[in-house]
Order: sequence, then structure tokens, then C-alpha cells
Amino acid sequence: MEATAAPEGPPGQATETIFRSCPVCEASCGLVVAVDRAANRVVSVRGDAEDHRSRGYVCAKSQVVKDLHEDPARLRRPVRRTENGWEEMEWEAALALVGERLAAIRGAHGKDAVAMYYGNPNGHNFGAQIYTQLFISLLETQRFFSAGSVDQQPKNLSCELLYGSAWTFPIPDLDRSDFFVCMGANPLVSQGSLMSAPDAGGRFEALRARGGELVVIDPRRSETAAIADWHLFIRPGTDAFLLFALVNLLFASDRVHLGHLAGRIDGLERLRELAAPFTPEAVAGITGVAADDIRRLCERFCAAERPVIYGRIGLCTQEFGTLASWLVDVVNLLRGRLDAVGGAMFPRPATGQGEDSDSVGQLLRGRWRSKVRGFPEYMSMLPATLMAEELAWDGEDRARALITVAGNPVLSVPNGDRLREAIDGLDFVVALDIYINETTSRADVILPSTVQLEHSNYDFLFQSTSVRNFARYSPRVLAPEPGARDQWQLMLEICGRVNGLTVEQLDAMIFEGLAARLAAATGVDAARIRELAGTEPGPERLLDMMLRAGPHGDRFAGGEGLTLARVKAAEHGIDLGPLTPGRLPGILRTEGKRIRLLHPLLEEDLGRLRERLRAGPPPGLLLIGRRHIRDMNTWLHNLPHFVRGRNRCTLRMHPGDAAGRGLADGATALVRTAAAERAVPVEISDEMMPGVVSLPHGFGHRHADTGQPHAQAHAGVSANDLIGDGLDLPSGTSIVNGVPVEVRAVPP
Repeated sequence: MEATAAPEGPPGQATETIFRSCPVCEASCGLVVAVDRAANRVVSVRGDAEDHRSRGYVCAKSQVVKDLHEDPARLRRPVRRTENGWEEMEWEAALALVGERLAAIRGAHGKDAVAMYYGNPNGHNFGAQIYTQLFISLLETQRFFSAGSVDQQPKNLSCELLYGSAWTFPIPDLDRSDFFVCMGANPLVSQGSLMSAPDAGGRFEALRARGGELVVIDPRRSETAAIADWHLFIRPGTDAFLLFALVNLLFASDRVHLGHLAGRIDGLERLRELAAPFTPEAVAGITGVAADDIRRLCERFCAAERPVIYGRIGLCTQEFGTLASWLVDVVNLLRGRLDAVGGAMFPRPATGQGEDSDSVGQLLRGRWRSKVRGFPEYMSMLPATLMAEELAWDGEDRARALITVAGNPVLSVPNGDRLREAIDGLDFVVALDIYINETTSRADVILPSTVQLEHSNYDFLFQSTSVRNFARYSPRVLAPEPGARDQWQLMLEICGRVNGLTVEQLDAMIFEGLAARLAAATGVDAARIRELAGTEPGPERLLDMMLRAGPHGDRFAGGEGLTLARVKAAEHGIDLGPLTPGRLPGILRTEGKRIRLLHPLLEEDLGRLRERLRAGPPPGLLLIGRRHIRDMNTWLHNLPHFVRGRNRCTLRMHPGDAAGRGLADGATALVRTAAAERAVPVEISDEMMPGVVSLPHGFGHRHADTGQPHAQAHAGVSANDLIGDGLDLPSGTSIVNGVPVEVRAVPP
């Protein structure tokens, strides 16, 4: 799908062309941005045909960079909430107020009196990412919440247990696979989350053109399932059962083939024992997938030369999210498809993350617990699902302040109404955000950062998830307003004022730390590294240091290797080649560089899985989410181009399920769960598996005190209000998919 570019402007209008990547989803497609410098505005946005990854492809979201910059509802200056409404502030006054209030609260009540929520847009902002660890470590709060616990933490945890690092993600080699099994994902809409792949549809066409097959296992005939060679419906929340049945079959048929990893894997025999009860016949009833189809899937997977199984957010956000995420890697591993061409391999980022190391990772889990339920932290975070009850807790060591960083948890996590109420009970709230939304409307002060076109960027996180290695720098396109701050500057301002330090001191702290770390890694004298990095503070000199020290860098010695200057000069990005096999065992962070198939956390949860198998499937309907090509969580709903057209916030259900409840297409249904009841318009579709209904995520803009008029006009219903507070127990991730619901017609 290619978005329609905006018009080029009046004839004769002088424009400048700037090349950068799209900052909205993981694909990071190349853009050509035409700019009217005199008016400081974007004239058009279209795909960059010379970008080696996207080759001119863009989706509708590419226009976000223009529309977001121009949105009159976007905040450009700090504001504070008063009895008479929102009032603009001067930057210094706003920062001083925030620093004084947070420092006073922390000084009087301790570090955990200040809570923080960290949102998804940070993953698309290099400057914010590079200073995040410093920001978190200086705040020191145990009340840290993140969008990650309603998204990918089961994958982080399963990778940490297997490979010793939560960020060592095996990425499917989509461009060379010949049998691609897609579970809990819709790459035609997402462009391949944890498989960053611009134009996923074109890549699947290429897969089939070379004789390969696409298999989709999903409770809905999604956009990706609609083009698949084979689509299997599966009952939501049961992917771990099906995957364990594949493990069972591989052992039973003597088809375990470990390839070059043989001799480096612990726990094989124990895994065989644990898989024994999960035969295809045993799991057919609970999954809704026939035993013959499970056997056929295994046969075809084993017969293919380069098969791979890929699982994403639908596997993470369910009752057994960690087990399902772990089992995807286990199946690939048992057939020798891990670290193999056409299988699942490990990218090699130009900035050096994930290089060979002798270090051994330590599992950071359970060092402290939530106050209300005693739930263990993971990766220094408590589950966002518990945020409302934790902020409302009224013990002596209660939360008294909140910082939100580019997030809208009232819509993004469960218990939104309770969360708004809990936020109102705090002494002080500051939001780093560009909108007055459902969460930030409860803040005392909002500090808006520059938007993407007003600062440079580097595809830092997504070079670690791409199906092909690359480096891509995006220059600033438009000048921000005088006095505007980038988000990294706001983060350092807050930390500095709370801790009695200046922004310059904090920047120097991370600079010196990085120089010392890179000196130890490269053998280059730290003084030489500091000299080459220059004196200009900020994220770009840190990026230059990382690129130079990385696997493709000049190692601070000149020559042909990468530097930031060379990456900047490559306007269309740099192709660093396909993913390569043989990264294992070098990148393992485990004792003896061995892959640990099993861990006590997994074995404990497998007991729960066996109990659920004995209990059988729950009765009634099950709720799942869905995404749309013009949605990105809660971000885009105030942009007219992205909310126009027919209502997308509908409850999709199978014709048989609708008829049995007296519901017609377009009728309003009452959807009830253990957590809430909401009225939702019905959309009847045979794309749904019988017994499954679907409601999209990101809507629910029903609060009158926000500053987003277009979002309010397309309010919809928040799926998170309905899903309750269930968690995947090992990782603390919200159970979004497979939630039992009752659906009935609105009484006359």
C-alpha cells in the first residue's frame, strides 16, 4: 500500500528536498520530504525510491510527520493547569516549578514517592532513548511503569532466560525463508514488529514467488491471513498449547535437529518429558485446531528447507505470554532454525549492541514488589496494569507525584477510570507530552518537546529488529519555535533540578561513562575517543562514538569505517548486508555460553499450563484486539486524515455469534466482562473465528477535559476498560487477548 503524497505546492514555489526515515512504526521506511524553507512548512511527503530497505514504499502513516507538526492542538510551550483553565508559562519558570516540586516531594518522602510512566513513542526517538537509563537511574524510583508491560515483556523475559539478555531478539529472516509461520501478528498492518520489514506484503509476495508458503495462525482472518496459503483459526490465548504440541511431535518423530548448536543446549531431556502430555489430540479441544492440522503443520515445517516460526504481540499479551514466546524460539531451535539462513537470526546493529561478549547476564526480577499485590518487578518495572491500584495505595510510603513521558496510560493500560482518579489524588503531576490528552489533562504542568521534524534522529532501536542490517540518520527538517527543547533535554533538566546538577554535568556524566566503556571494549585510549567526539553536547556525539566503536566503525583510527559524518552523508541510508548465521554462541550472555532451555520460572508456569489443559476451554465468547493501518496506539486520533471514514472502533463478530444474540450489522451491543460493561457498535464479519470477538486498541477519547477535538469526535470505546487486570505471571504483562466476554443486544 502506498500513501498518496501531499501536493507539491504552487508552481514556482522554491522547495528543498530532505531525506529521512519515517518515525511512526518499526519499519522506518525512507521518506522524501519537500520543505518550503521560507514558510518553515512541509509541502509533501512521499516514499524514497532510493532507500534500500523500503524502495519507495510507504503506508498511510507516512503523512503523520507533516500532519502532527501542523496540528493546532499540539502544544508548543509549557502550560500549567489553573482554576481558570490551562495557562502558558515561560520555559524557565515551568522547569523551575517542576524541579522544585519534585525535589521537595522526594526530599520529604523518599525516592519512591515519585512514580513514572514511560510511553511507546520513546522507542522512535534516539535522543530520548540514549538518556533514558540515566533518567531512570537518577530518579531511582521503584514505582516505574512502562508501555512494555502491555506489549513485549514476555519476549524480553523468554530471551533473557534462553540467551542471558532481554534484548537478544531472534529476528525472522523473512527474505530467505521458504515456509513462514506467522502467529499472533499481522505484518501487513504492523510492517513486522520485532521483524522490521518495510512493505511486508511485497516481501510475502516474493516468498511465494520463490516457491515458499505463508501460514498464518490467528483467531481472525487478518489482512495477513487473507493473503496466506494456509490460515488456521486458533482460540485466543492457546498458542502455547499448539506450540508445545509441535515440540511433542518433534521429539516423538525423532525430528529434533540442533545443527551447529548441538552440544550447547541444556535441558533437552527434561523438555521431552514436559512435552509428553501435549499431544495434538490432547490440545485440539482447547486450541480449536484439529489434531490432523497440527500434524500437517509439523510435517510441512520439517519438510521445508528454510522454515521459520514468528510470533509477536498476540502471543505476548495473553495468559501464557511468556510460555508462548519461549516456545516459538524452542521450536525453531529444535529444528536447527535458530541462527540459520532463512530461520531466525540476530541483527548486528552498527552502534554495537549485541556483539560477542564474555559477560554473564543476571536476571533482574523480584528485587522489589508492588505494594498492593506483592507482584515482582521485572527489568526495574512494575506491571502497568497495576498502576491504578499502586498510585491509589494509601500507605505511609505512598506515591505523591507522577512523571509521564510520552504516554497516555489512561487509554493505554487497563483500569483507565481508576487511574485518572488515582492521579487526581497525587500532590503533583508533570507530563512530558505534546498533547492535552486523557492522562496529561490531569497534570499540573505539561512540558512539550519538539516533534520529529524538529530534531534529528537515528533508527537506534529498530536496527536491532530489522530483517536486514542498516544504518540510517534523519536530519532535522524544520526549525522549532525559539526556546523549544528536545525530549532528551527535558529529561536532563528534570533530573538535574531534582538532583542539584546541571544539564551540562549530566551530559558530561554519560559522555565520560560511554568513553570509558568504549575504551575498554576497543583498546583505544579514552582521551583519543574524547578528542574525536568533540565538545558539542547532546546525543549526536554519543551516536558518533558508538558508530565508530561498532562492528562497522573506523575504531577511532580513520580509514573506511563508519562515522556519524559518513552516515549523515548517505542520504538514503547505508545497507550493511543481510543477517548472518554464526552469531551463536558468541553473543550468549549465559554461563558457559550455553542455551538454557528451561528455567524454574518456566517450569512453574508449565504447571499452570497443564492445569488449564485439564480444565479445557472457557465457555462463551473471547475478546481479542486488532490494529488498523491508520492507527498507532493512541497517537494519531487527533489528525483528521487518520480518523476520517467509517467508524473503526467496532466489535467484530462472526455471523453465527451475532445471529444467536439477535444482533444485526450496525446494531449496538452491550459488551460485559468481569471489569466493565460498554456499548459498542457491531460489525458482522466471517473473518472472525466463531466464539471470538474483536475490539481495536487505542480508542476511548470520551473525557471532555482534553485538548484533542478530532479524537473526541471519534471517541470510540477503550478496549482496556474491558480487559480487566489479569497478568501473564512470569512477565507481568497485561492479558489483552483471550478475555472472556458476554455480548448481548441493547434492550429495547
